[in-house]
Amino acid sequence: MSSDVMFGVDLSLEGYEVETWERYFSFIRHVDDNVWDSIWLGDHLGGLPPLIPTRNYNVWLIFSLLAEFKRKPLLGTAVTDPHRYHPAVLAQMAMTVDHISNGRFILGLGAGEAFNLESYGFDYRRPVTKMVEFVDVLRKLWSSGGKPVSHEGAFFKLKDAVLEPAPTRKIPVWIAANSPRTRKLAGMIADGWIPLPFSPETYRDGMKEVEAGLKEAGRSRDEFTFAYWNWVFIHEDEEALQNYLGLKKLSFPVQFPKEFMASEFWREEKRKLYKRMGFEPEKLSLLSFSSVDQLDLGVLGQLVEDVPDSFVRDATLMGTKDEVTGKLEKLVRAGAQHIVLMIDNDVAKDPRNPEPYTYEHVYETLTGEIVPYLKEQYK
Repeated sequence: MSSDVMFGVDLSLEGYEVETWERYFSFIRHVDDNVWDSIWLGDHLGGLPPLIPTRNYNVWLIFSLLAEFKRKPLLGTAVTDPHRYHPAVLAQMAMTVDHISNGRFILGLGAGEAFNLESYGFDYRRPVTKMVEFVDVLRKLWSSGGKPVSHEGAFFKLKDAVLEPAPTRKIPVWIAANSPRTRKLAGMIADGWIPLPFSPETYRDGMKEVEAGLKEAGRSRDEFTFAYWNWVFIHEDEEALQNYLGLKKLSFPVQFPKEFMASEFWREEKRKLYKRMGFEPEKLSLLSFSSVDQLDLGVLGQLVEDVPDSFVRDATLMGTKDEVTGKLEKLVRAGAQHIVLMIDNDVAKDPRNPEPYTYEHVYETLTGEIVPYLKEQYK
């Protein structure tokens, strides 16, 4: 594996809110593959409006187009789950993208999100145990060489199942592990780790748990990728940054409850506020709720009323161009080898006359300035 840091761009439709397929595909088709090492798509059915819109194309069809138009970057899911597909079906889909892309596909996999599952009637009980078995079945099929495969598990059963042709290479599985249990699991069974951490410091701490899993499984660190995924928001106007910061601050107790409980701002009496929304902070995750209506903004405000703006801003990939560049440097120094970014700025209303610091402007800033600078500094 190269020691050079790599950068990916997540082009999920939820980040690029446009009204027509033509404009969306025009943008992703012109992504500069001399700068970006990978292109990622989130595999969603639903969403949490307005934070995560419900507008979603089927990403597996888009991967086929991307593989033809983009012949250099890696392609990956950020991420899919083990609930909406039978592992044999996903094994075939991933194998097909692997062939179309000539061995450039990475399967990003997570425990799941309730907004993709609950409304559609999918069973997502025991998600981590299910994910382990799911990966096992995927690999049995991918490595079968076209020979019949049988499997008798708690969730999936195969009897003389055949998958042919074989992938062009061993398809890497990266796990979006964001808890101590799943981080250790990623080190034990996955080929990479692609988390959403709160800060470079929490990323470094999480890496130790992944490394513990690697060590326990007797695996080499050299054959594993430490990746990173997060939203990025760049602006030079302080009022715009403060507005964005307000949203990130309210989301802190929901997206990062364990980090919140470990912070100096945790008070045991705040547990009662979580309970008012029906949550236990230790068990809270994206599998805990499927609607923003289950989140009380007033309660969230009370949870973070004593949290300084600087605490959230320093940890979040938001700020001026120089701020964000410095934060990305911290991540590289923390050990991130492959950084995947989803732009969180608004899309320009008029593509012929974009306003500063819209989605397109931030893309150009990342592509033309920030990513080339970091690649040069850390090659």
